[in-house]
Amino acid sequence: MNALPAPALSVTNLTHAYGARKALDDVTFSTPQGRFTVLLGLNGAGKTTLFSLITRLYAAQHGEINIFGLNIIRHPSAALRQLGVVFQSRTLDLELSLIQNLLYHAALHGIEPKKARALGLAALERAGLSGRAQDKARTLSGGQMRRVEILRALMHAPHLLLLDEPTVGLDIKARADLIAQ
Repeated sequence: MNALPAPALSVTNLTHAYGARKALDDVTFSTPQGRFTVLLGLNGAGKTTLFSLITRLYAAQHGEINIFGLNIIRHPSAALRQLGVVFQSRTLDLELSLIQNLLYHAALHGIEPKKARALGLAALERAGLSGRAQDKARTLSGGQMRRVEILRALMHAPHLLLLDEPTVGLDIKARADLIAQ
């Protein structure tokens, strides 16, 4: 009998506080591989804190996080290589061009420069931004920046994509295109 594959994401007994204020209190859930999971909650409910813990921007105070069975504390590099992340806040380097932002991300993930350039240019083409490849990120609209952040998160073909408010700033057509993909 074959064992079931490890969940794409498993969070067990996760608790995190900012001083006396608990942001997360004993959170446990898992997301099976190959599924879409949506995390809903009121503003201030801890969704962004959870993302920050999963991506190791914050250290978990209590609990365990596993990505495809890899514990993020014991195997951080291997676990985080599986992730593509788009945070709620803008994270592009505004002084770099669009292609430079994509190439920098690709280099961090060990993608060879020639392959990275081809992937980046193809991604910009799909997003309708190929004519803007050399433009600095600061010249883009908010929605265009969000599209580039999503492209960047997909550059290394992650097995798990975390999106924190991914459609913020996108127009109706761009939202529909994102959801369709």
